[in-house]
Amino acid sequence: MEAGSGGAPGHPGRSLTVGTGQESAPGAQRSVVARACSATWQGARLFVRYFEGVLGADKYRVYLAHQARTHPGVQPMSEREFWRDYTDWQERNPQGRCC
Repeated sequence: MEAGSGGAPGHPGRSLTVGTGQESAPGAQRSVVARACSATWQGARLFVRYFEGVLGADKYRVYLAHQARTHPGVQPMSEREFWRDYTDWQERNPQGRCC
């Protein structure tokens, strides 16, 4: 069966080719590459955010969001103050942890 001759008997207008022909245009290729790069970077950012969450490195960011949401007029602690307070809290309230 030839391309463009029809995909099935009784459907002479169907083409066997896939796509609209725009895939061969240079602008379309850059668009596909740009989308792939964007998706890759977005995936990398999500992985880093997940990994920070597992390690606990995002605690200060979570604290700032909580402060802004629940105490809008109060000045939040600096990051140094936050980590000092957090480690002091951990010493006062020991929990099962590896270190």
